[in-house]
Amino acid sequence: MTTTQSVPLCHLHNYARSPDPSNPGNRANVLMLHGHGQSMDIFYHKTHFLQDALNMGGSQPSQSLPNLNVYYSEAPFEVNTGLGSKVWGYGLFDTQPVWGLEQSVGRVLRQLEQLNPVVGIIGFSTGATLAMIIASLLEKKDRCRLFGVNTTHPPLKFVVAYSGFMLGHPMYTELYEPAIRTPVLLYIGELDPMIPPATSYRLAERCSHAEIRTFWGTHYVPRHGKTTMVAINFVRRCVNGEIQTENADEAQAEDGWIDAFVNGSDAAAYR
Repeated sequence: MTTTQSVPLCHLHNYARSPDPSNPGNRANVLMLHGHGQSMDIFYHKTHFLQDALNMGGSQPSQSLPNLNVYYSEAPFEVNTGLGSKVWGYGLFDTQPVWGLEQSVGRVLRQLEQLNPVVGIIGFSTGATLAMIIASLLEKKDRCRLFGVNTTHPPLKFVVAYSGFMLGHPMYTELYEPAIRTPVLLYIGELDPMIPPATSYRLAERCSHAEIRTFWGTHYVPRHGKTTMVAINFVRRCVNGEIQTENADEAQAEDGWIDAFVNGSDAAAYR
């Protein structure tokens, strides 16, 4: 059984301008998981606006976030040698067993132990799927035997999943039954050709607290300011223990922001 030992820093990076790990203070850590064929560098360049927004703490200064350190993780398997593209596993995630997934799960769990505490994970596509797997394992640690791993890290407070989906092979059914309890915010691109919306909705059905936000776009992390603020306020509510007391008016306003998200040139720029 894999144990949770230290992880080489080359697989885990904090891109903050002036990180000070020797003085953690009132801090918490967030892990970022990239999608298929990306890397931590590529994912950072596509999502650094999220790190900036997390540092701002959301739209309610009286209930701000703690100091969040954002770390980017990198998948263990390389594709397109020379281009730095990495993957978390191989195979058809919706129908087949995923080769290499055990190594990826083990790497992320070791990183959680190294950074402990990690309050939440933000992932895109296969990275979002892996984030939900990790949330499931931390809730019911006996599920870890599916991957031959072990961990003592406490459950996550949240997952933000952009274009996430659930694994479809029967060997993974236990991950989603009973339903995952960790609060999750699911972003769904209404025009996504790679992860059809119905696939993400199936994941939502296996979560006991899933908030869904759609945007008029394809397979990418949307970066419209109001769209981003939905994620930041979700993180704030989860970290501050307010997830069960969401203000209905605020939720309605956030829905309006998502409906107003533009596509076209914006979508092409941020894929």
